[in-house]
Amino acid sequence: MKKSAMSFLLITALLGSLLTACSGNADKNNITPTATSSPTASESVSPSPESSPSASPESSPSEQPEASPSESAQPDKKPQPSPSPSESAKPDKKPQPSPSPSESAKPDKKPQPSPSPSESAKPDKKPEPSEKPKSLSSGDIVDFMLEQVEQPVSLDMSAEQMEEAYGIDPDILENFAVRAPFVNIKSNELALFKVKKTKDAAAVKKGIEKRAGDIQKSFESYLPDQYENSKNYRVVTQGNYVLFIISESADDLEKAFKGALAQK
Repeated sequence: MKKSAMSFLLITALLGSLLTACSGNADKNNITPTATSSPTASESVSPSPESSPSASPESSPSEQPEASPSESAQPDKKPQPSPSPSESAKPDKKPQPSPSPSESAKPDKKPQPSPSPSESAKPDKKPEPSEKPKSLSSGDIVDFMLEQVEQPVSLDMSAEQMEEAYGIDPDILENFAVRAPFVNIKSNELALFKVKKTKDAAAVKKGIEKRAGDIQKSFESYLPDQYENSKNYRVVTQGNYVLFIISESADDLEKAFKGALAQK
């Protein structure tokens, strides 16, 4: 404050001196100097230094002049510096950095690599081999043979009828099929036996011989042509199968039998 007052007084004194000087020059220019002018007249025209400050009220400020830019509006207290742009809106806590693109949506666990084409869809365990195609039953094979070679109408024997006619124990057989003539005027017969064990094939052949002898006796004095047909019976063994044929087309039936086994 003292500094401001002294500045004000200094500025006032300077302004007063300037105004006095300016007023003196103006009066000198307006009055033509004469030889007879008295010194008192010149003194009365020039204003006194004391009255000059009051004569120009507009020039002398009634209030304190504005302080110099360095001192104007100087607050009582030193103002706090405004926050720098880098610190504007600074959060209370430091924000967490956003995850980098390489880390975005990073799973908790490391993903397993996708299997290569050679290993794609590789089962944990070696798959069990699919079941082998079900082997043809004796009935399936006989039906196939009759489709290939036409024979007289026949009937299918039951297990009891087969055991009575052939004397073969059904327990040694896995399956069988016997087709006998529907009318007793034909000696044609077709039978196929599949044994559980190959050693039982001999018992089946023995039963076939018994059946062939019975058929021959029934046609010996009844129908000579059928008697001759029954005498030409055929027995074919292949693997666990034993085939019995009485027919004029025995060759074709045997061929159809072997063809059926080849397709299994």
